[in-house]
Amino acid sequence: MKIHKLCCLALLLAHTTSAVNLNLKTSELVFLGDAELGPASDGVSRSGAHSLTAKPSSNSSSPYPFETSFTFSISTRIKPAPGHGLAFVVVPSIESDGPGPAGYLGIFNKTNNGNPKNHIFAVEFDVFQDKGFGDINDNHVGININSVTSVVAEKAGYWVQTGIGKMKHWSFKEFKLSNGERYKAWIEYRNSKVTVTLAPETVKKPKKPLIVAHLDLSKVFLQNMYPGFSGAMGRGVERHDIWSWTFQNSAKRI
Repeated sequence: MKIHKLCCLALLLAHTTSAVNLNLKTSELVFLGDAELGPASDGVSRSGAHSLTAKPSSNSSSPYPFETSFTFSISTRIKPAPGHGLAFVVVPSIESDGPGPAGYLGIFNKTNNGNPKNHIFAVEFDVFQDKGFGDINDNHVGININSVTSVVAEKAGYWVQTGIGKMKHWSFKEFKLSNGERYKAWIEYRNSKVTVTLAPETVKKPKKPLIVAHLDLSKVFLQNMYPGFSGAMGRGVERHDIWSWTFQNSAKRI
């Protein structure tokens, strides 16, 4: 049985200008590109690059289960030219092959896009429609495996249950990812199933996920993998903030 480990490392990637705020120790973070730690509560701005330590978690049986939740916001600086959004990523290395521009989200490029040897899992929060990559609109959430083209995608929003008894039904509330508001995402992988749930920060976790996808990630994950975030701007100007983040597997939580 193949064993996988997901290193307890917050890997933060960015292509062009972005800022990241995290409730984590700076010693547990790696910043690449233009990613930086935003102002702390004491008003002091700290930034770093390639200075963090990977702490491997205990082994877990394949296929590798995990769950993560984080609060984020995407804010455009110049309207109507937004960037290309933010992605939660799980990658095999802190070394980059050289991210492509714009819609490649800072993790892929023209050469490696679609290559199964990438071993990259991502959930994108996309705010720009790139029809060349099959984007469904300019405000969606998608699951990506080794490619910037999503294997499944849904417009951004959350499900609300109303009524009681036999009168219960679900209604969908859409929102704009790039409006600067804080949203919370929950991503879970277990028993070859990925679920992505999304809601405004002040709303409890919806009982119905935004995305449910049956995917076997055992061929995607290598023995050591790194979770984190990546973003891209293109010709637009956009700020990506991660306000809080928890990551948990069967062995350890950060």
